[in-house]
Parts: sequence; structure tokens; C-alpha cells
Amino acid sequence: MAARAKAKQLAGETIEETRDRLAREKLKAREDRNRLQAIEEKEAWQAIQDTANAHMGAVAKRKGGQPKYSETERDRIQVEICERLSVGQSLNKICQMPDMPPITTVMGWIGKDQAFEERYARARELAAHSLFDQCIDIADDATGDVLKDGSANHAAISRAKLRVDTRMRMAGKLSPKVYGERVEGLASGTVNITNNSLTLDARSLSPDQRDSLRAMLLQASDRAKLIDG
Repeated sequence: MAARAKAKQLAGETIEETRDRLAREKLKAREDRNRLQAIEEKEAWQAIQDTANAHMGAVAKRKGGQPKYSETERDRIQVEICERLSVGQSLNKICQMPDMPPITTVMGWIGKDQAFEERYARARELAAHSLFDQCIDIADDATGDVLKDGSANHAAISRAKLRVDTRMRMAGKLSPKVYGERVEGLASGTVNITNNSLTLDARSLSPDQRDSLRAMLLQASDRAKLIDG
């Protein structure tokens, strides 16, 4: 009965009323996303602070200060750190393992060991692929999307969208050539941006540039559908 009354009410709306209602719904959805984003960021920063405090406390308790490693042992640890980073594990989690050094030691290695710094950077870039795979898994997982009464679980769906969006942004930062949203190599004079509007003269683009532009627009469209449902 409630659904039927709602449908009748919507059917009697004027165009202006429909626009107002859709605008309010869009605003509420944006506010919900912003609230979830704020919660996510607060939890992330708290986790970073807790991890830093734990590591610094562990270091302070050691009589000898920073732990000492032989060259062979250090190389082994560095290899394992990079392997774990490349599959998407965070450095914080890695350094919490019993046989791993505190994060301050690893950061010191990065600044002093050029070979390790290069391997570390490459591992971070490879982690983008793992983050992208996680997006696929999250998007395909419908667990909890429907409540017991058969209605959509908007909280779970919004959280999944937020998780996907966060990972895609991270992947774009770690590997911009693969997951970044941009068109490279556009001919000069073909782009005009005024008052937050962008105009492209596609006729002056090469076939490869048009293909690149088309791929970017399709990717943006797919992500917009995923985020907005």
C-alpha cells in the first residue's frame, strides 16, 4: 500500500516538483557519501597514528635503539617487504609482523639504499594492479546488498562504492600511466577550458589520440555508473 501511494504521488508531480525532488535526493546522496568518506579518512588516520605510536614505543624499549641486521639478513628482509608490497599489503601491516623491523628502520633504508629505494618504488607501482583486482572483487561481491525484506541495503552498497573509488584513486596515484585518467599527447590548440567547461576539437587529433580520448571517456563513464549506481 505504501509503495502504491508513493507511486501515485510521484505520478502526480509537476516537472518542477520532480526536478526539486531529484535535486534533494542527489544532495542527500552526496551528503551520505561525504559522511562515509569522512568516517573512512578518520579511521585511516587513526590507524596510522596507532601504528606509528606502536612502532616508536617498540623502538624506545630496545636498549640498543634501532635493531642491527647483517647485510644478508637485511637483503632478505628487503626482498620480502617488496614482494608483500607488490601484492597490495601495506607497509604498516608488514612492519607489524614479528620478524620484521619497525617502519622507521625501513624508511631509513629507503633514504640510504638506492637499490632498495628503486625496488620499493617498483613494488608500489605493482601494487596498483592488486588494488585494481580488489576493485573487481568488491564490485562482484553482492553479499549484504539486499536486506531480509528484499529491499536494497544502501549502506552496504555505498560503502562498497567508497571502497572501490578509494582503491581506484590509489591505483591511479601509484601507476598513473595505467590507471590514471588523462589523455596524453593531445595536439596543441585542441583543448579549450573556460568557466569549468572543456571543449575538444577532435578533428585535429590523430587516430591514436582519438582512440586514447575515447578510452578515457568510456572509463570515466563506467566509473560514474559504478559510483552513482
